[in-house]
Amino acid sequence: MADERNFRSHYYDKVGFRAVEEKKSVEILLKEQTIDNSKLFQFVLRFPLISAYRLTVWKYLLGVVPVYQEIHEFVMEQRREQFHDLKHALIVMEKIDEKTQPSAVFLQMYLINEGCLPYDEICMLQEPRNQAFMAITDSVSEISSSEVETFWLAVKFFQYLDKFKSFMQILPQRTEDYLKKEDKDGTLFNHLQKLHVFEVIPLQHWFECCFARVLPEDTFERIWDRVLGGSCKVMVFVAVAMLLTYKWTILNMNSAEKIIQMLETDISVDSGEMIVNHALELWQKYGHQLLPSLSHADSPVPDARPSA
Repeated sequence: MADERNFRSHYYDKVGFRAVEEKKSVEILLKEQTIDNSKLFQFVLRFPLISAYRLTVWKYLLGVVPVYQEIHEFVMEQRREQFHDLKHALIVMEKIDEKTQPSAVFLQMYLINEGCLPYDEICMLQEPRNQAFMAITDSVSEISSSEVETFWLAVKFFQYLDKFKSFMQILPQRTEDYLKKEDKDGTLFNHLQKLHVFEVIPLQHWFECCFARVLPEDTFERIWDRVLGGSCKVMVFVAVAMLLTYKWTILNMNSAEKIIQMLETDISVDSGEMIVNHALELWQKYGHQLLPSLSHADSPVPDARPSA
């Protein structure tokens, strides 16, 4: 029976029936005068978002705009004013100019808004947490149409990931655990251990930026949907799927440095699509096996979500 359901779902996906139903469902949710964010959280956790509505849904879930539609324009006008005030302050302080990379501009705007803009710019840019923020802004800018929207989505998503900070520390070990389960013959896992890859692979950074700058455009956002739905555990399966997708390439490499360089620079859009599909399959496969240390992070609970 399970196989029959899986075949039927796959067939509906192929002919577009499921996409039509999901489009109608999200349109209904977004037509309400007062948006029910709890339903949106459940939707993005269970179903894929179509790209036309993704940024709108993200803005609600992250609190960039309020759930009350009648005050959207007022709130966004305040966001625009604050954006321009922050940027102008940095120009007056001679911290930025027209040559400054947008991600570095957004980072300093975020830091000055938080009251923690450092004096040493070189150390600021090298700080791992700040690098994660800049990676997020770069990825958001790929799918956003305005600087204001990019900045606030990046800031709110970055702050949202902080909700999972205590869980982030154990995700690298969970990656090893699930890779060992999925690498049936053990050749990949043993090869990675032999080369000490697990000791140097930047899993923590990948999780802190939610695979921004690692997965290509048109693929990373599907993972972000699930994270916004309340599941940080899905990121474990992205890492596992990455390693399994490149298994035979990795087995032919003889150094950890080459493996990491390949994973961070050579993932094409097609490969990214394969990785994300495999990751979501693994996430669904193990979704019912929530470990105690991850149970809260993988159920969409109110304290893991931003306020509207």
